[in-house]
Amino acid sequence: MTRTSFPWSRLGFSALVVVSLGLGWWGLALDTSHLPGRTWYDVVYHDLQLFVMGADPASGGGPLSWQLQVARFLAPATAVYALFEAARALFTGEIRRFRDRRARGHAIVVGQTDAADTVTAALEAAGHRVLRTADAAGLGAAGLTGATVLYACGDDTEEATANVLTVAEAENAVRRSGRGPERLYAHVSDPELGVALQARHLSCAEPGVDFFTLDVIAAQALAVREVRRMVDGPGGPAARTRVAVVGSGEFAKALVVGLAREWELAGDGARLTVDLIADDAEAVTGALRARWSPVAEKIELRAAAALGAGVPGVPDVVYVCHASDGTSLRVALTATKLWHGGPGSLVLLLDGLAGLSSAFGTEASRVLDNLDGRLRTVTMRDLLADVEREEARAHADMYERIARSVHHVYLRNQLERGVAWGEVPAMVRWEDLPEDLRASNRGWVVGLPERLARMGATIAPRDGAAEVVFEGVELDRLAEAEHELWESVRVAQGWRSGPVRDDAARVHPMIGMPWSELPEVNREKDRDVVRLLPEILAEFGLEVVRYEEGRVLEALVDA
Repeated sequence: MTRTSFPWSRLGFSALVVVSLGLGWWGLALDTSHLPGRTWYDVVYHDLQLFVMGADPASGGGPLSWQLQVARFLAPATAVYALFEAARALFTGEIRRFRDRRARGHAIVVGQTDAADTVTAALEAAGHRVLRTADAAGLGAAGLTGATVLYACGDDTEEATANVLTVAEAENAVRRSGRGPERLYAHVSDPELGVALQARHLSCAEPGVDFFTLDVIAAQALAVREVRRMVDGPGGPAARTRVAVVGSGEFAKALVVGLAREWELAGDGARLTVDLIADDAEAVTGALRARWSPVAEKIELRAAAALGAGVPGVPDVVYVCHASDGTSLRVALTATKLWHGGPGSLVLLLDGLAGLSSAFGTEASRVLDNLDGRLRTVTMRDLLADVEREEARAHADMYERIARSVHHVYLRNQLERGVAWGEVPAMVRWEDLPEDLRASNRGWVVGLPERLARMGATIAPRDGAAEVVFEGVELDRLAEAEHELWESVRVAQGWRSGPVRDDAARVHPMIGMPWSELPEVNREKDRDVVRLLPEILAEFGLEVVRYEEGRVLEALVDA
């Protein structure tokens, strides 16, 4: 139950009115008792007139009772106070709207949906100011020109591109004014459409706009948290090599993909088995393997139509995340086969029923038992607010995530080659990577469209077809483009050429050196980056698609 502050101001005002009326009635009754023909209606009428300083018996001067003396000053003062409060209430809204239009450094959330509420809660939990508007028409009143980020989270169930149109309108307004949010995000409920939109935007190299699906972002955050929990627990990753995901909605599918990607680096050689339990599990697992390479290559994904069907034994962790909160809750509380794990082994996702999370077994609540510590609850809002961000953002955008994946693939390959953690400055996790190296990875993503254009190709959602293979002259030309991009990013960061590499002084011998003159080992590194391009994109359900293979290869050879 939520406590509300006691309305002392209203109580005080009501008391002033009652006292003024009471004293006025008393005093008028005493001071007009000698007037012929006076009635009680006259007393009441003159009593009310005291509030507008128009009561004849009190305005004529002369000796008056103390009751009327007090009332004739107290009543007008009460009326003046009432007028002041009315004016304040009237102009407070206008003042607030005036301040909102001129606000700076805030976030704007567009929409009146659960997604908008979740994003708002995550931003506010990280300490950021958030202004809300129901639709694009209110962007000006929400201070668009002074905002740093905008999230379009309106209802897109009937019109799938509703939030995309809001972002497009906001971008046009920013271009016209020359001021406004540097980051614009559109929520897309359909993940398939979201991936397609991301592919088209990545092909035009304009950082600052992104399309996201809340279920996917939250599931990725949960995967990061859970893999760390498994790795840091007693026995390390080898002690927890089997999990189950109950459900086949967008969150469940995104969780499978996220677990596969995170386990790839943290698993320390142990093989993770994921059991997907749903009526349509066979079809879903097939689609996940076709679209997402980490699912096909890095984990063992098994399908089961029901609990215990073909997947005997007890998983180390079970994630119950049906599309319906009610179904998830019913499964978690009735499927006793899921209760045989250790502490925290049963994870229940609650979104619309997020208020129930505090009812399970906390010290302050005895409403529901948490199965002796086995049941854990998570909510969308908690997952989005899991990591505080200095800038007003609820999640990392596509450019940031792909840049992180580039580093992820680099770490994996280096570990496979025997390079130890920390042996070179780049052999650390993304969170510990120096900012200039992070910027290099972001630059790789931004420069991707130009490099793809050299071979007449673009980015599209992955459909399970054979991946593009780069080789021969085409491979060398693209590797040369990689070297040029690396050099331009380093020069922009203040690096310069020198005979010996010195990271502290930002000196590198390869800067200014043509690719054809590089040592073969360095040229091979550039070729490796090109070869890994399909793999990196596959991490996000994307692939390279050629427009005209024959013509492009001929053009490269002729050049």
